[in-house]
Amino acid sequence: MPAPITSGEEHGSISMATKTNTKAKQNRADTERRLIDSALDLIQRNGVLAGLNLREVADGAGVNRGNIYHYFGSRRELLRAAITHRFDAVVKSLIAKRRGVPFVDRRLQTFLETDKIQDSQLRALLVVDGDKTVDPIPRHEAMLSALRQDVIDGDIDRTHDLEALNVALVALRRGYSIFRRPLAARINTNVKDLDERVATILRTWLEAMAKPPAS
Repeated sequence: MPAPITSGEEHGSISMATKTNTKAKQNRADTERRLIDSALDLIQRNGVLAGLNLREVADGAGVNRGNIYHYFGSRRELLRAAITHRFDAVVKSLIAKRRGVPFVDRRLQTFLETDKIQDSQLRALLVVDGDKTVDPIPRHEAMLSALRQDVIDGDIDRTHDLEALNVALVALRRGYSIFRRPLAARINTNVKDLDERVATILRTWLEAMAKPPAS
């Protein structure tokens, strides 16, 4: 007859199981992070429209290709995770930098930083891939809240449609982010010059938001 398990042995078994589970979670998180980083590196190097070669993603992360399906389920889910990872990291930094910045300057800063994280390009890739669940405005409620504060501060007239304004601003930023380089080439200028010229037009438009809409 086997000896009964003592409380000390039972506690030791539980501790060992806890450590094993913690280690497994850490390994999973590390593998997911490496796959996401590899995917983003490939997109940065090859361009958004080149898509994602899953074998190259796995090779870049130093894991077997099967890990992508094990951890993410599909190429689309990997891309969605990469978008969320990149977007969340950058947004936290930008929110801290822009706290207290007036409406016009805040929006111009957002507009001029469109090319840094390729968020619009990545979301567009998901749309092209047939994903109908893509969120084009992941911070819609937070952005609306900021616009309401801009109304209180007098930077936007209270009679403007804030939801439509938010959509218009997002559409302009995302569209310009995707096409800014070919647009600059089309009018025979460089991207920096075009950014400055378009920002001047945008400033005029944003400053006009302090007045009621034309009847």
